[in-house]
Amino acid sequence: MRKVPVKTKDTAHRVLADEALVVNFQSSFFYNLNPVGTFIWERCDGSRDLGQISQAVVAEFEVNQEEAARDCREFVESLVEQGLLEWREAAEIKDEGAGQGR
Repeated sequence: MRKVPVKTKDTAHRVLADEALVVNFQSSFFYNLNPVGTFIWERCDGSRDLGQISQAVVAEFEVNQEEAARDCREFVESLVEQGLLEWREAAEIKDEGAGQGR
């Protein structure tokens, strides 16, 4: 199965200009993401795995694939540790969507 990063239900966010402000309702912490972090955050929607996200980073920013893959993995893992993202099976996301009439 393919693992994908997904925003947890305990978060909310707003993008202002090219930076995201993310709140974790469980910890009451606010996070301000820079433009690259915001780019990655917006792609953590359950439809892309980490490889696809890092490829999008390469296409958008001046960075090579190896660096993008490493930085994306570290960034996503840090957001998982903070309770902002979680790893899910891609099939779980599809199953949930099917139950909601999508």
